[in-house]
Amino acid sequence: MSDERSRRRAQSRIDAALDQAWAAVEDDELDDAGEILEQLRDSDPDDPGVLDLEVELLLAADDSEGALEACQRWADIDPDDPAPAVAAAEIYLEDFGEPKRAVKILKDVLGRGGLAIEEEADARWLLGTALDERRDHKGAAREWLAVLRLDAAAEPDAPRMSHKRFEKIAEKALGELPDEILEWLANVPVLVDDRPSEAMVLDGIDPRILGLFSGYAVPDQSLLGGGPQTGVIHLFQRNLERGTRDEEELADQIRITVLHETAHYFGYDEDDLERLGLD
Repeated sequence: MSDERSRRRAQSRIDAALDQAWAAVEDDELDDAGEILEQLRDSDPDDPGVLDLEVELLLAADDSEGALEACQRWADIDPDDPAPAVAAAEIYLEDFGEPKRAVKILKDVLGRGGLAIEEEADARWLLGTALDERRDHKGAAREWLAVLRLDAAAEPDAPRMSHKRFEKIAEKALGELPDEILEWLANVPVLVDDRPSEAMVLDGIDPRILGLFSGYAVPDQSLLGGGPQTGVIHLFQRNLERGTRDEEELADQIRITVLHETAHYFGYDEDDLERLGLD
């Protein structure tokens, strides 16, 4: 019994240190997280949670090869855990531009079965992204439709914030724009939905997208003739809530998303958005 108590105490110590490290990562205090990782490496180098943190920090340091090696050690230690394989697939897709390899890894993971809803949703979302990169748009839509349904099943029945409160925050974000831009947006509705519709996903929209502008951007309208054309800005509340920790962070992400989609209305591309700090 004393050995079991010692094991539990040791795991509690590791978990507390990992919680502290991940909080530092979320606050962009990577040096602090790195110091905690070094301590854990000395005492518990084979703990899966330690290896998960190691992968994250290696990626933050642009060491993709090192991150892959850590994924392999993680998989060797805990072969039943799908997380290291999914992490490796994401590295192959995003860092090495190898969607074909990512697709193979993810299909193997999903083929094994036994995944929790959240794990399956994450794997299928990444698989859909990799298939989309390979221009298999039908395959991507199939996976993303599954993600749409899995995310809905995994989430609480009620959103974290009421629709009324959410809409007020979005209105405040729009109010930060210059008057001349607000004049252009006077006839552009901002619609709030939980997540994209199935029809949108079938049309190639990522089911986890935060916001979407649909319609004719301002620079295109002069080419169309006739009266002014209006677009629509969509905000997807459940997707926005998923990636934030509290109401303050959620409010900030709503603001960024509204401004991002407003920039699309004025015809800015992704490079323009990055330059303006709206990416």
